Amino acid sequence: GAWGNTTSVDGKSLEVSGTWEQTCWFSDKDVDYLELAIDLSSGVRLERQILLARNDLFLFLADYVMNTSGAVIRHGVDLPLADGLRFAAEPETREGYLVAKNPLARVLPLALPEWRVDPRIGTLTQFENHLQLAQERPGRQMACPLLLDLDPSRFGKQCTWRQLTVASALEIQPPDVAVGYRAQCHKDQWLFYRSLGPSANRTLLGVNTSEECFVGRFLAPSGEVEEMLQVEG
Repeated sequence: GAWGNTTSVDGKSLEVSGTWEQTCWFSDKDVDYLELAIDLSSGVRLERQILLARNDLFLFLADYVMNTSGAVIRHGVDLPLADGLRFAAEPETREGYLVAKNPLARVLPLALPEWRVDPRIGTLTQFENHLQLAQERPGRQMACPLLLDLDPSRFGKQCTWRQLTVASALEIQPPDVAVGYRAQCHKDQWLFYRSLGPSANRTLLGVNTSEECFVGRFLAPSGEVEEMLQVEG
């Protein structure tokens, strides 16, 4: 089915004013990567990333609301679920599993706080036969990412994620300028970075980059980050 979305700025709903265009396609031994974009009303642009890591067995999906002029952005992602598939949410944390007879994927909402006792920013829920991510926060840009772990050997084992501090010239950057996330599923860990503002040299978790997008895996036991994808701005 269709990957749906709803976007509003300061309570005003935005309508689609263009058609989807492919802005980047890349494939190598590690990943298949597709980037799309579409214009919304009021000069706002919606950008979308789809990254399939074949060896690491995860799917990264993200919407980016860009170039708003308002104070508060609200964005909803609506993913249809196949017949017989449901979202089983964890009781204390915000991740959950896509389940048929057995779990097929674990879903991590990377921009949301991990623990449900922290109610900020948004929700990840099932409504009827749709998986829905809803986020709201102030700023001119907003990132709405989901990480789907596709490796059954990691299911039921340690899982955590964090929103990372991004700095430029020793100054912390707000989340409408650049975002970074660390995700861990069992023994595997990954780093995701996306610039939302003008190009600049930025640092997060010891990684320095001036690219628009960077995805990497942490190597054990050194903790060094190996590049999986890098997209120039």
